Amino acid sequence: MKRVFSGLVVAAVLLTVSAGGREKAAQSEDDYVFKIGFALNALCIAPLQIALEKGYYEEEGLKWEAIQVGGDEMNLLANGSVDGVLTLMVGLIQPLANGLPVQVPLALHTGCIKVLVRGDSGIMTAAGLKGKTIGGGSPGSATVLFAKRYLAGIGLKVDGENADVNFLYQSGAELPLLLERGVVDAIGLVDPAAQIVQDANGFRAVIDNGVDEGYKDEFCCVVSVRAETVKAHPEATAKFLRAIQKAAKYVQEYPDETAQLLAEANLVAGDPLVNARILKNYNYRASVSQVPPALERNARDMQALGILGADVDVDKLVKDVYVVIPGVPDSLF
Repeated sequence: MKRVFSGLVVAAVLLTVSAGGREKAAQSEDDYVFKIGFALNALCIAPLQIALEKGYYEEEGLKWEAIQVGGDEMNLLANGSVDGVLTLMVGLIQPLANGLPVQVPLALHTGCIKVLVRGDSGIMTAAGLKGKTIGGGSPGSATVLFAKRYLAGIGLKVDGENADVNFLYQSGAELPLLLERGVVDAIGLVDPAAQIVQDANGFRAVIDNGVDEGYKDEFCCVVSVRAETVKAHPEATAKFLRAIQKAAKYVQEYPDETAQLLAEANLVAGDPLVNARILKNYNYRASVSQVPPALERNARDMQALGILGADVDVDKLVKDVYVVIPGVPDSLF
């Protein structure tokens, strides 16, 4: 039977529990209820949602609860409110270095971040952003951090005195209007908002980690799990990851059907045809072994930028964060 998440509130859904209904889970492996963080209108987390719609969690025998998240994933992981979520790798690095008790057992997909300019802009490439102002959500947002990584990679100075690029921080909802009015020269957004805004306003992407060389093969989004959950409930963690791998395979092979399912369940806004087109730009060949290279590259780039402290041992960080869960295949492809 289909479960529908309607409106702007994600209901807490508890499946396969004991006769007591929504009672607190016992701490044994058999009874543990794995708390999954969900977000509305986040197209890139499609596998988490498809696993729900297709019944993959139940197929793996996972007892689970859906918890609404909305930009506070790090806090929810830290305080134990959720066990597993999807996170953008670039935004995860600094919290991990600061001691966030989380491990990363699965790289989920590539793509999903864009930097857009107006259609009539003379800025034709990322290099054209030199001397310009980019609008972003916050200094620590994934869009800003990725833009800095990218621009530094082509030789631009992105911070400090005499920086080649300026950043203006505003809420994501305000960014398209700021670009339209010329307050900023470019904006950074995550899909599906990026694609929706791009199509609606005739904007152009000058940075797109879904297609740009050097980034299109890098897994930008990963599944993060509380370290305590990995340690205390490895079987439940394995069930969760296998369900996600099945769902990621479905998304990769059936993007049109995926977009339609998400629309019918009120999980993602926008035209399903547009969302399907976005999904086709990503690579959902979820992989365990792709975690270390993505983690290391992001960490070293951020260290070179001075965002991550020079005293952080990147090799140790990767070793501490990456984990291989018994019973989880490297990939289904």
